[in-house]
Amino acid sequence: MDSLLKFKKNINSQNGEDGIIEELFKIMNIQKGHFIEFGAWDGKSFSNSYKLFEEGWSGIYIEADSSKYADLVNNFKSYKNITCLREYVGFSNNDSLDAIIDRSNYANKSFDFVSIDVDGLDYFIFDKYNKYLPKVICIEVNSGLCPLLSEVLPTYIAENNVGQSITVMSMKAAEKGYFPLCYSGNLFLVKNEYKHLFKNYVKSVEEIYMDFLNYIVKPDLNLSKYLFELYCSSDINTRYKRQLEQFRYIFPDNKFMATFLQ
Repeated sequence: MDSLLKFKKNINSQNGEDGIIEELFKIMNIQKGHFIEFGAWDGKSFSNSYKLFEEGWSGIYIEADSSKYADLVNNFKSYKNITCLREYVGFSNNDSLDAIIDRSNYANKSFDFVSIDVDGLDYFIFDKYNKYLPKVICIEVNSGLCPLLSEVLPTYIAENNVGQSITVMSMKAAEKGYFPLCYSGNLFLVKNEYKHLFKNYVKSVEEIYMDFLNYIVKPDLNLSKYLFELYCSSDINTRYKRQLEQFRYIFPDNKFMATFLQ
């Protein structure tokens, strides 16, 4: 099976997303469309959408922080095809992404690409997002969790910058008509109606995660197998023990995650 990760490249993105997005829309035969990115900062730094903007796409950048929003507005004040909003995207009726779009000049328009990266609460924002679902979503998930974990981490853990597993996000995506395509550090979800275009790339969750590991540690196959076993051991007690050890190392002060995994 082929891998979209071979197209990874960064122009403004962080983990090769620019190259993946370019190839993805090439396969879908979409040259220009509408995007949304929030937690946008200045609209350029580590942006998954700035390359699309440079290619003539229109869209919405959303940023809640006042100083970052000022930078955002300064960067796009001359472009009528870009809307900058100072909003906090949440998961209530008033601050959901749907509600924010309804209040914008993009109300009742369709979207092709949405980038969701809010360091922890992505799942709950996605859960509340229903009206303006795009063709493709790029959403952050937690590479430090077993990709097979099907239990949703509660908000009091997630809000401490602890995201959900690939399986949890993929299950929610399936409810909304999407399939998982690849994982770069961000999970790419594509509408089911386009699945036939990606028949050489569609993988199981385990294969998506192994693909991710291979492109991190390649060509060290032994290391990628070790990492896969670290997070995907069939023995749940072994898996949780290993993950707890990892989280204590990565997040030594995060009592929320440690408590959950005990």
